[in-house]
Amino acid sequence: MSTTVATEIPTGTWSIDAVHSSIGFGVKHFGVSTFRGSFSGAAGSLVTDGGAIRSVEGTGRLENLVTEEPQLTGHLHSEDFFDAANHPEITFKSTAVEKLEGDKLRISGELTIRGVTRPVELDAEIEGAGDDPYGNTRLGITATGAVDRSDWGITWNAPPLANGALAVGERVALTLHVEAVRQA
Repeated sequence: MSTTVATEIPTGTWSIDAVHSSIGFGVKHFGVSTFRGSFSGAAGSLVTDGGAIRSVEGTGRLENLVTEEPQLTGHLHSEDFFDAANHPEITFKSTAVEKLEGDKLRISGELTIRGVTRPVELDAEIEGAGDDPYGNTRLGITATGAVDRSDWGITWNAPPLANGALAVGERVALTLHVEAVRQA
């Protein structure tokens, strides 16, 4: 018989460590491979109480969107995709955090892109909690989910290929690796 022991989470308010956190996305390209990009410099906070995460908030600035190709990054900033000039941030605010078995969580919340707010659900797992050598307490969480980009008005695409595949898939996979520091 196995028992799953959950990570002990101290009570507090936590700030996301932008240097040690990342927001990644992946989308099908021509129906044959997955194109990946990321946001650096994530900002946000967590609130914990009673050994559980109670709320999560985060922001990604579109100026921090990174791909391997500068021209593609510029296209993603344009009105065809994120319209960064008019909507410079993507935000997430949890509406519920459900503790599942062990360190697993389900985080429900509202994701705002291009001024449009829609509900999303993320599967998450606490990676660990503990003190660093500098007197800080840290908490690590990984979360994954998927969204349909058209729900936020991001509908640009080239005409379908002969096999019916789209140049840019509609389903976008999300992967977040968050490290947070408890505030004094």
